[in-house]
Amino acid sequence: MTGTNSYKASNKVLKELGSKKVGVFVDDSNLYHAYKKYNWRVDLGKLKALLETHSDLMFINYHIGIPAKSDVNLKGTEDFLRKLQGIVIVKTKPMKYIRTAGKIVKKADVDVEIVLDVVRSIDKLDVVIVMVGDSDYLELKNYVTRDKKKVILFMGYEESMAWELRQCWHLYLDEIKEKVVFENKQAPGKPGVALL
Repeated sequence: MTGTNSYKASNKVLKELGSKKVGVFVDDSNLYHAYKKYNWRVDLGKLKALLETHSDLMFINYHIGIPAKSDVNLKGTEDFLRKLQGIVIVKTKPMKYIRTAGKIVKKADVDVEIVLDVVRSIDKLDVVIVMVGDSDYLELKNYVTRDKKKVILFMGYEESMAWELRQCWHLYLDEIKEKVVFENKQAPGKPGVALL
C-alpha cells in the first residue's frame, strides 16, 4: 500500500483506537534488526505522542536484552536506555551468548516475557499493541481476542511482518513513517553527538 491509500488506512486504524485504553509492548530486537535492514528507526517519543493523540495510552513497555558487562555494546545500550527515560517503561533481560560453529551469537529472545506482560496487563486495557513482526505471537492474538474479548493490533515494518500477522489487525510503521521517524540531528561541529 503506498501514498494516499496507506495514509488513509493508517488514519483509519488510529481513529479506531478512539478513547480506548491502550498498552504497547515492544520487542527491541525485532525493531533493531528491521531498523538495520530498512535504514530508518522509530522515534519512540514521536510514537508515544501520536498514540496519546489517538487513544488513552496507558504505557509503552519496552523489552530489551542487556549485554554482559564484558560486552563492548553495553555502554551503547545503556546510553540508548537513558534516552528512553520518561518515554517508555524498560523491561530488561540478560543477553545470551551462544557458541555456534566457532562464532558467538547474541540472543535476547523476549517473546515469552512479552506474552506474560500482556497476560498480566490485559484486564486493565481495551487494546493491546504488539510491536513485532514474527508469527510467534499468533497464539497471543487468539488469547486476547477469543479468551479476553479484547482487541490486538500488530505494528511493525511492512517487509518484516509475517504473513500470518498481516491477516490480523495491523499497522505498518512504514505508513506512519513521516510521523514517527527518528531524525538523527548532529550537534554543530561535533560529529557523532546526537541531539534529542
